Amino acid sequence: MAKPDAEFPESFTRVTAIRELPSGKVLMTDASDKVVNLLDFASGSATKVGREGKGPGEYALPTLLVPLPDGSTLVQDPVSNRFLTISPDGKPGDLVDIPQPPAGNGGQQVMTRGLGVIRGFDARGRIYFEGPSFSMEGPPPDSVVLLRWDRVKTTFDTVGYRTLAKAGATTTQSLGGGTSIRIGGGFGAKMFAPTETWGVAGDGSVARVFPNPYRVGWMNGPGKVALGPAVPYTPIKVTEAEKKEITDAAKNGTSGAPAQRVTFSVTGGGGGTQTLQAPPPEFEDSKAPYNGAGAVLVAPEGEVWVLRTRVHPDPIPTYDVFNRAGALVKSVSLNAKSRVVGFGKGAVYVVRNDEDDLQYLQRYKRP
Repeated sequence: MAKPDAEFPESFTRVTAIRELPSGKVLMTDASDKVVNLLDFASGSATKVGREGKGPGEYALPTLLVPLPDGSTLVQDPVSNRFLTISPDGKPGDLVDIPQPPAGNGGQQVMTRGLGVIRGFDARGRIYFEGPSFSMEGPPPDSVVLLRWDRVKTTFDTVGYRTLAKAGATTTQSLGGGTSIRIGGGFGAKMFAPTETWGVAGDGSVARVFPNPYRVGWMNGPGKVALGPAVPYTPIKVTEAEKKEITDAAKNGTSGAPAQRVTFSVTGGGGGTQTLQAPPPEFEDSKAPYNGAGAVLVAPEGEVWVLRTRVHPDPIPTYDVFNRAGALVKSVSLNAKSRVVGFGKGAVYVVRNDEDDLQYLQRYKRP
């Protein structure tokens, strides 16, 4: 995809999520600037929606955008543990509190706030997420539960489980009161480690992406996966220059660096929110076909887009695109320093970074 159909003229700091509205306008969150914008590509105008805060019509940290069947949108605010509703015409509305999911792993008393790690949503507005990759005692877990929240029925149900990457360094930190926590899996895994991940299509179908062998499958119920054909893959060596670049980015908090801290709430014993320091990044000798959960996006119609790893410092991103049968149907290359951020009606939205790392939102016809 060399030339976009449109590029919004205003730059942003960190485009986090987009949602194309029925009107053709686009809602966009920028988590760095803590803002929600309503973008009109036709006129080039940007209108701020809501504002930073903790009251009505406000958000502390806007991140994910969840489309609802009536054309409205939920804006995730993980800091306030709630969603803000945005009307189809871009006006802030009601607040939706996020309930605490049921405790897992034998009733553990520590849980990430709200819905934990959200991986997708369907056309009915149901939200899909996974449980925590840490444990209160013993070694870190080797898998996490995949859950679905139906906000209309106010129910949670299990859709499956995901195998975690083998943990690298594991950190044990005290929560006070004689309680400690061991962090591994997603937080302690080595960079470029083979990691199973997943996403959700508009009809609620769950796609699973496997690194070894590299393939895509679709779930037919908990524990049942219809696998597509394996895709040949030659591992790519991780160079010392790339290790240094990633380690420096982690120290400096640069965008795209591995998370060095995890914040969660504690239930019982006074509760509260605490932030833990994750161990510094470790590296595999070679790269898996894709690098973690952020490399996978699922379009509402069911196309699975997987961002492939590449030889350092190749700047050209390439996505493998799989169909509903789990078959690889095409590969799509972007311009340098670009990434796919979401999908619209016949469109794919891409974020382009300029030489100053300012970000521009582009719209392409979906290939």
